[in-house]
Amino acid sequence: MNSLPSEKEVEAKREKYALYLALIAPVVMILSAPLINRTEPYIAGMPFIFFWHLLWLIIGPIFLTIAYLIRVGKIKV
Repeated sequence: MNSLPSEKEVEAKREKYALYLALIAPVVMILSAPLINRTEPYIAGMPFIFFWHLLWLIIGPIFLTIAYLIRVGKIKV
């Protein structure tokens, strides 16, 4: 009895985690829009909603980079 997962199972698991991680940024940004739709407070001289979008423009590529590294096997899950 071989208890080690097959290569296909490992690859499917990596694909699943990469997909979930890649979807976090856009889903959170879209679903949080009604909650952050306001101009007060000002952060770094910008209304909050502009700051929120700028923050996700920075965070989004980080999530996608990690998802890519998981998918190609550079990060083990």
